[in-house]
Amino acid sequence: MKKAMFILFTLVMVIVSACSTPTGGNEGNERGAQTTGRASSNNQDKEEGMPVDETKGGKKTVVVSLLAADDFFLQAKQKYEARHPNTTIQFKEFPTEGATMNPAEVERYVKQTTTEVLSGKGADLYAVSVIPLPIEKYVNKKAFVNLEELIKRDKAFDPSLYEMNIIENSRMNNGIYTLPLEFGLEVLFGDAANIENAGVTIDDKKWTWSDFAEISKELANKGEHAVSMDNWPPEQLLNNLVSDNYAKLVNGRTASFDSALFIDLLKQVKSLYDDNIITSEVIGGSQKTNFLYSTIISPSDYLVRLSLYYDNAKIYQKPHSADQQSGVSFSVTRELAMNENSTVKGEAWNFMKFLMSEEMQSFQQRSYISINKAVNDKAIKDVVKKGINDPKAGKVIEASEENLQPFKEMVSEARLRNYGYDDEHNMFSKIIAEEGKAFFTGQKSAEATAKLIQNRIMTYLNE
Repeated sequence: MKKAMFILFTLVMVIVSACSTPTGGNEGNERGAQTTGRASSNNQDKEEGMPVDETKGGKKTVVVSLLAADDFFLQAKQKYEARHPNTTIQFKEFPTEGATMNPAEVERYVKQTTTEVLSGKGADLYAVSVIPLPIEKYVNKKAFVNLEELIKRDKAFDPSLYEMNIIENSRMNNGIYTLPLEFGLEVLFGDAANIENAGVTIDDKKWTWSDFAEISKELANKGEHAVSMDNWPPEQLLNNLVSDNYAKLVNGRTASFDSALFIDLLKQVKSLYDDNIITSEVIGGSQKTNFLYSTIISPSDYLVRLSLYYDNAKIYQKPHSADQQSGVSFSVTRELAMNENSTVKGEAWNFMKFLMSEEMQSFQQRSYISINKAVNDKAIKDVVKKGINDPKAGKVIEASEENLQPFKEMVSEARLRNYGYDDEHNMFSKIIAEEGKAFFTGQKSAEATAKLIQNRIMTYLNE
């Protein structure tokens, strides 16, 4: 939940699911797509349902722009080129002085990439999750391909193989412009024993933040914990709610942060802190609070966290706004976008699909939940077969199909994307955090704060 301004390339994992590389899988699908993509004419391409490859014959090069090619991409290049000798995957990496990027390097990377994308002379594919990039700007300028059109035209693309709810709920501007490869689930872990002893019932598929407030007050009166969550500053919670309601607050180059919706969000967040339901202070985490906000990255991680936070823990969906659909919140940790001006769209799309394949998604150093259903199913089976030996807890955690069923359900119910990794949203987050503090400390009214935020964001959008 604690988002840094700059996302470092090296992500430190707590738990890595045990996966091994299977044979077969999606390769037949990927090879079929490749064969169709080499049709002799654009008309034939359209008749057979494949994306049009604008190059004709000869060797082709797909340029992928990324911060640095990790083992996942290096393995993908090696395997793909071995099967497609007429195609070269070329990585365009960004040089840095050290293992991590300093703020000046991040700014230079974003500016350089943005210039390339908007000039139409950049790479064919862009890895857009490691360092935040202004994706919304690229989409508004029609610099990225709407992948929804490729998915519809590609008869070799089988949606049943993938967690399509993650792809579909990554839409922006009425299209799918980024292809998620990995994701995590954002949930609340709750002290089930305390909640049950207090006689409180929670329908987390329907609860709003107002319901959360009322339930927290009831728990404070009847339960063991006076506070529901700690170590969560109000400006961070506000930004979390803005992410949930982003589509209603921003539409292309138009923002509505001076609307009644945003003003209500400001007041709602402040009331949670005024009533001591949530505190920005650290008071003991799960030992002294009813809930703990956390991200799940694998089946084994799910079971370990259940055992770690509370003696008797239960997972709840994050509360949502009153007019927002229910569902599990998720964040994407690796995704790709395609340059609208690419002259090798067919090959680029085939490589994107190869990265989604069971073979590549089974890569053992991949650490988050996969976009490929077969890989997720196998990860569950592996955990059930091998069990979990948790050295920190000093015990073996039971793993079964039954106690992992809630994890499977959460994956299928994930449909509220947290856009915190996007640079535009990070810029919004910075503006909201800076201006929001004056409201939360009582120095400005909600209306005045909303107007200041609206003016600053509109200025940014029009740059």
